Amino acid sequence: MSNDTTGPKGITALIYRDALGTDFSNRGIFSRVMEVTVIGEGIDPVFEATPERPAVRLVRNEHFHRETVVHAQPVTPEGEPTPWYMFGGTFIFSSDARFRRAAGHYGAVPLHDRRE
Repeated sequence: MSNDTTGPKGITALIYRDALGTDFSNRGIFSRVMEVTVIGEGIDPVFEATPERPAVRLVRNEHFHRETVVHAQPVTPEGEPTPWYMFGGTFIFSSDARFRRAAGHYGAVPLHDRRE
């Protein structure tokens, strides 16, 4: 049994929402926070995820064998099934070069945090 109680570590990214303040996430966990901790391959573990900055991971989906689409989704605790998430109207972005490398492009990434 491990005594390590630290959460996942990654880099921080800001959450960008609709300017009108509309919440399309169905009160998703990210409707209450302003930042996330992006973890995963290609991202150096720097900052620990907290309740104020929950962990997300970048997910790559290849479409038609040529276009790779990237989105972010919440990290589920180990041993729990991963729920199905959909786009809730928000994006994440970081000016950190590690974020750009991990996402494969420069720009905001859709945050899939909506569950029904």
